Amino acid sequence: MIKRLLQRFRRERGRHQATVRIDFFPGGKVKPAIFWHHSQDPEKDTVPLILFFYARILFELAELNEVRVARELMSFVNQVCELVLNTDGPPSRIRLPLGELSLVEEDSAPPERTYQAEFFQFHDGSFRLEFQASIGKENFFLPASFLVLLQSCLANLKEEPLKSLARGLTRLHDYYRYRRDFWESSVLSAGPVFALGREEANPGGRLAPDN
Repeated sequence: MIKRLLQRFRRERGRHQATVRIDFFPGGKVKPAIFWHHSQDPEKDTVPLILFFYARILFELAELNEVRVARELMSFVNQVCELVLNTDGPPSRIRLPLGELSLVEEDSAPPERTYQAEFFQFHDGSFRLEFQASIGKENFFLPASFLVLLQSCLANLKEEPLKSLARGLTRLHDYYRYRRDFWESSVLSAGPVFALGREEANPGGRLAPDN
């Protein structure tokens, strides 16, 4: 019986697709990394991964009463998406103003803080993200952890996945605009699902499918 319960628990956890790890080192150095465990198309799967990670960052900021910081992050990301998509040709691979932070591939010193997320996919195509965060000055490090990951995507993703990511982030903002919050636990999955779909939001606050 215990064996059957353990097997059911493993099935319900879904397939472990990827691990996201953001390490902050002394001197403003930071290393964003995605480690893929099970994926037939990491480029394509990066899009839902980033959307779920972003939704969690906004949720964590709201939980910490940093709603103003969350809205500032959304405003900035929206500007980035507009620049990325403001062309009929290849997406614009802009360089984000990261201030005192600089991206590195490796560092000899141990990280001062780490943000890590485990990304799972279920048989029905749905996703789940488990998040672990450091404590202290989250109004800086939480948005910074997403922005350095976004900068890595801007530099390394192929054209179509990058465009899909920018469109998905824009749609996620639309979802929050009409829902008017991002601190309820239900939005951690509902927001990214909407961003990945083709529904439309209307001013009444309900989501209406495309015709």
